[in-house]
Amino acid sequence: MVETATRQRGRPARDARPVEETRRLIQQAALTLFSERGFEGVALRDIATKAGVEHSLVRYHFTDKATLWRSALGQLIDRMNADRAVSWRSTRGQPLVERFKQYLRDYVRYCAKHPEHARIMVHETVGDSDRTAWIAEQIVGPQHRAAHRTLTALMDEGRLPRMEPRRLIYMMSAAAQAPFTLAGEVRHAYGVDTATEAEIEAHAEALIALLIRD
Repeated sequence: MVETATRQRGRPARDARPVEETRRLIQQAALTLFSERGFEGVALRDIATKAGVEHSLVRYHFTDKATLWRSALGQLIDRMNADRAVSWRSTRGQPLVERFKQYLRDYVRYCAKHPEHARIMVHETVGDSDRTAWIAEQIVGPQHRAAHRTLTALMDEGRLPRMEPRRLIYMMSAAAQAPFTLAGEVRHAYGVDTATEAEIEAHAEALIALLIRD
Protein backbone atom coordinates (compact mmCIF):
# COMPACT_ATOMS: atom_id res chain seq x y z
CA MET A 1 0.00 0.00 0.00
CA VAL A 2 1.30 3.46 -0.91
CA GLU A 3 2.03 5.58 2.13
CA THR A 4 0.90 9.19 2.20
CA ALA A 5 2.63 11.92 4.17
CA THR A 6 -0.09 11.59 6.81
CA ARG A 7 0.29 7.86 7.31
CA GLN A 8 4.07 7.89 7.17
CA ARG A 9 4.66 10.51 9.84
CA GLY A 10 1.35 10.61 11.73
CA ARG A 11 0.86 14.33 11.14
CA PRO A 12 -2.22 16.32 10.04
CA ALA A 13 -3.03 15.84 6.34
CA ARG A 14 -1.32 18.44 4.18
CA ASP A 15 -1.08 16.69 0.87
CA ALA A 16 -3.17 13.91 -0.62
CA ARG A 17 -0.40 12.64 -2.90
CA PRO A 18 1.90 9.72 -2.07
CA VAL A 19 5.02 10.71 -0.17
CA GLU A 20 7.42 9.82 -2.99
CA GLU A 21 5.42 11.80 -5.54
CA THR A 22 5.44 14.86 -3.28
CA ARG A 23 9.20 14.55 -2.76
CA ARG A 24 9.74 14.12 -6.50
CA LEU A 25 7.71 17.25 -7.28
CA ILE A 26 9.68 19.26 -4.74
CA GLN A 27 13.02 17.96 -5.98
CA GLN A 28 12.17 18.68 -9.62
CA ALA A 29 10.99 22.19 -8.77
CA ALA A 30 14.21 22.72 -6.81
CA LEU A 31 16.36 21.54 -9.73
CA THR A 32 14.57 23.86 -12.14
CA LEU A 33 14.90 26.92 -9.92
CA PHE A 34 18.46 26.22 -8.79
CA SER A 35 19.46 25.84 -12.45
CA GLU A 36 17.86 29.18 -13.32
CA ARG A 37 18.90 31.30 -10.32
CA GLY A 38 21.60 29.47 -8.42
CA PHE A 39 21.44 28.39 -4.79
CA GLU A 40 21.47 31.88 -3.29
CA GLY A 41 18.75 33.15 -5.61
CA VAL A 42 16.12 30.61 -4.54
CA ALA A 43 13.99 30.51 -1.39
CA LEU A 44 12.11 27.48 -0.09
CA ARG A 45 8.85 29.37 -0.66
CA ASP A 46 9.76 29.73 -4.34
CA ILE A 47 10.29 25.98 -4.56
CA ALA A 48 6.99 25.27 -2.79
CA THR A 49 5.14 27.52 -5.23
CA LYS A 50 6.83 25.92 -8.23
CA ALA A 51 6.02 22.42 -6.93
CA GLY A 52 2.44 23.33 -6.06
CA VAL A 53 2.76 22.31 -2.41
CA GLU A 54 2.61 24.10 0.92
CA HIS A 55 5.79 25.71 2.18
CA SER A 56 5.59 23.67 5.37
CA LEU A 57 5.70 20.44 3.34
CA VAL A 58 9.05 21.41 1.83
CA ARG A 59 10.52 21.88 5.31
CA TYR A 60 8.79 18.74 6.52
CA HIS A 61 10.48 16.60 3.86
CA PHE A 62 13.87 18.34 3.58
CA THR A 63 14.41 20.48 6.72
CA ASP A 64 16.33 23.30 5.00
CA LYS A 65 17.50 24.52 1.59
CA ALA A 66 20.96 22.94 1.79
CA THR A 67 19.47 19.51 2.52
CA LEU A 68 17.03 19.88 -0.38
CA TRP A 69 19.83 21.00 -2.71
CA ARG A 70 21.92 17.91 -1.91
CA SER A 71 18.91 15.60 -2.17
CA ALA A 72 17.80 17.06 -5.52
CA LEU A 73 21.29 16.83 -7.01
CA GLY A 74 21.72 13.34 -5.64
CA GLN A 75 18.47 12.28 -7.29
CA LEU A 76 19.59 13.82 -10.59
CA ILE A 77 22.97 12.06 -10.48
CA ASP A 78 21.37 8.74 -9.54
CA ARG A 79 19.15 9.05 -12.59
CA MET A 80 22.11 9.83 -14.84
CA ASN A 81 24.15 6.92 -13.48
CA ALA A 82 21.21 4.58 -13.96
CA ASP A 83 20.90 5.69 -17.59
CA ARG A 84 24.63 5.19 -18.10
CA ALA A 85 24.52 1.72 -16.60
CA VAL A 86 21.69 0.71 -18.94
CA SER A 87 23.63 2.10 -21.91
CA TRP A 88 26.80 0.22 -20.93
CA ARG A 89 24.98 -3.07 -20.31
CA SER A 90 23.07 -2.84 -23.60
CA THR A 91 26.33 -2.95 -25.58
CA ARG A 92 28.02 -5.73 -23.62
CA GLY A 93 30.08 -7.96 -25.91
CA GLN A 94 30.68 -5.27 -28.52
CA PRO A 95 34.11 -3.70 -29.19
CA LEU A 96 34.97 -0.96 -26.69
CA VAL A 97 34.85 1.76 -29.32
CA GLU A 98 31.28 0.81 -30.30
CA ARG A 99 30.23 0.77 -26.65
CA PHE A 100 31.76 4.21 -26.22
CA LYS A 101 29.93 5.56 -29.28
CA GLN A 102 26.62 4.38 -27.83
CA TYR A 103 27.55 5.87 -24.49
CA LEU A 104 28.12 9.24 -26.19
CA ARG A 105 24.75 9.01 -27.93
CA ASP A 106 23.01 8.27 -24.65
CA TYR A 107 24.93 11.01 -22.83
CA VAL A 108 23.93 13.61 -25.42
CA ARG A 109 20.32 12.48 -25.05
CA TYR A 110 20.58 12.85 -21.28
CA CYS A 111 21.99 16.38 -21.67
CA ALA A 112 19.11 17.28 -23.98
CA LYS A 113 16.53 15.87 -21.57
CA HIS A 114 18.07 17.41 -18.43
CA PRO A 115 19.71 20.75 -19.29
CA GLU A 116 19.24 21.74 -15.65
CA HIS A 117 22.13 19.44 -14.75
CA ALA A 118 24.81 21.45 -16.54
CA ARG A 119 23.24 24.76 -15.54
CA ILE A 120 23.36 23.88 -11.85
CA MET A 121 26.96 22.74 -12.17
CA VAL A 122 27.92 26.03 -13.80
CA HIS A 123 26.13 28.07 -11.13
CA GLU A 124 27.86 26.24 -8.31
CA THR A 125 31.35 25.44 -9.58
CA VAL A 126 32.42 28.78 -11.07
CA GLY A 127 33.05 29.80 -7.47
CA ASP A 128 34.30 27.94 -4.43
CA SER A 129 31.98 26.94 -1.62
CA ASP A 130 30.99 23.94 0.48
CA ARG A 131 28.62 23.00 -2.31
CA THR A 132 31.45 23.08 -4.86
CA ALA A 133 33.48 20.75 -2.66
CA TRP A 134 30.48 18.43 -2.26
CA ILE A 135 30.00 18.25 -6.03
CA ALA A 136 33.68 17.48 -6.57
CA GLU A 137 33.81 14.78 -3.90
CA GLN A 138 30.43 13.13 -4.41
CA ILE A 139 29.84 13.53 -8.16
CA VAL A 140 32.80 14.62 -10.26
CA GLY A 141 35.51 12.53 -8.60
CA PRO A 142 33.78 9.12 -8.87
CA GLN A 143 32.57 9.77 -12.43
CA HIS A 144 35.97 10.90 -13.67
CA ARG A 145 37.79 7.97 -12.09
CA ALA A 146 35.47 5.58 -13.90
CA ALA A 147 35.88 7.43 -17.21
CA HIS A 148 39.69 7.45 -16.99
CA ARG A 149 39.90 3.70 -17.53
CA THR A 150 37.74 3.70 -20.64
CA LEU A 151 39.38 6.76 -22.19
CA THR A 152 42.89 5.45 -21.55
CA ALA A 153 42.03 2.11 -23.14
CA LEU A 154 40.63 3.85 -26.23
CA MET A 155 43.72 6.03 -26.47
CA ASP A 156 45.84 2.87 -26.35
CA GLU A 157 43.77 1.50 -29.23
CA GLY A 158 44.38 4.69 -31.22
CA ARG A 159 40.65 5.53 -31.18
CA LEU A 160 40.99 8.76 -29.19
CA PRO A 161 43.67 11.47 -29.35
CA ARG A 162 46.35 11.02 -26.72
CA MET A 163 46.08 13.54 -23.88
CA GLU A 164 45.51 13.70 -20.16
CA PRO A 165 42.07 12.09 -19.60
CA ARG A 166 40.95 15.01 -17.44
CA ARG A 167 41.21 17.37 -20.40
CA LEU A 168 39.28 15.08 -22.70
CA ILE A 169 36.53 14.59 -20.11
CA TYR A 170 35.93 18.32 -19.82
CA MET A 171 36.04 18.81 -23.58
CA MET A 172 33.63 15.94 -24.11
CA SER A 173 31.21 17.13 -21.41
CA ALA A 174 31.19 20.72 -22.66
CA ALA A 175 30.62 19.65 -26.26
CA ALA A 176 27.78 17.30 -25.32
CA GLN A 177 26.01 19.83 -23.09
CA ALA A 178 26.47 23.17 -24.85
CA PRO A 179 23.58 23.34 -27.37
CA PHE A 180 21.06 22.17 -24.76
CA THR A 181 22.39 24.28 -21.89
CA LEU A 182 22.32 27.30 -24.26
CA ALA A 183 19.11 26.31 -26.01
CA GLY A 184 17.73 29.87 -25.98
CA GLU A 185 20.86 31.24 -27.62
CA VAL A 186 20.79 28.57 -30.33
CA ARG A 187 17.11 29.23 -31.00
CA HIS A 188 17.60 32.99 -31.46
CA ALA A 189 20.90 32.74 -33.33
CA TYR A 190 20.03 29.86 -35.67
CA GLY A 191 16.28 29.36 -35.46
CA VAL A 192 16.88 25.79 -34.27
CA ASP A 193 15.02 23.90 -31.55
CA THR A 194 17.70 21.70 -29.97
CA ALA A 195 15.07 19.59 -28.18
CA THR A 196 13.89 17.87 -31.38
CA GLU A 197 14.81 14.25 -31.98
CA ALA A 198 16.58 15.11 -35.23
CA GLU A 199 18.78 17.73 -33.54
CA ILE A 200 19.67 15.43 -30.64
CA GLU A 201 20.68 12.60 -32.98
CA ALA A 202 22.62 14.93 -35.28
CA HIS A 203 24.54 16.44 -32.38
CA ALA A 204 25.42 13.00 -31.01
CA GLU A 205 26.77 11.84 -34.37
CA ALA A 206 28.73 15.08 -34.78
CA LEU A 207 30.34 14.54 -31.38
CA ILE A 208 31.28 10.98 -32.30
CA ALA A 209 32.76 12.15 -35.60
CA LEU A 210 34.77 14.81 -33.77
CA LEU A 211 36.21 12.49 -31.13
CA ILE A 212 36.55 8.99 -32.56
CA ARG A 213 39.34 8.05 -34.91
CA ASP A 214 38.11 5.36 -37.27
